[in-house]
Amino acid sequence: MLVLEVTVNGKRICIAGTEDLAVLHANVTACGKLGSQTVPSREDETVDIFYTVGGLTSRRKSETDVHVKWKSIEPLAVGDVVQIKILESPTADRAKSRKRANRESGK
Repeated sequence: MLVLEVTVNGKRICIAGTEDLAVLHANVTACGKLGSQTVPSREDETVDIFYTVGGLTSRRKSETDVHVKWKSIEPLAVGDVVQIKILESPTADRAKSRKRANRESGK
């Protein structure tokens, strides 16, 4: 199966993947006043940098699909190094959380 090996500052965070995924993601997000010409929405606005690792299953019975998370909104700082390796592996770490996906039938 396809997996993502995620490390932050040289520390392995997880190997994310399951045999029934249709979506697998590792995201880094920065938001707030990121540049000198950014017009902040609030005067006290700060910069937030974080990462997440998750996915969405695609099963024969779609009513059993779930959103899975290996890492949920973890903060990062300027200078942190996030590395994502795309690998083939027969095993992966167990997801930390699973939440039922809301699928509307017929659409």
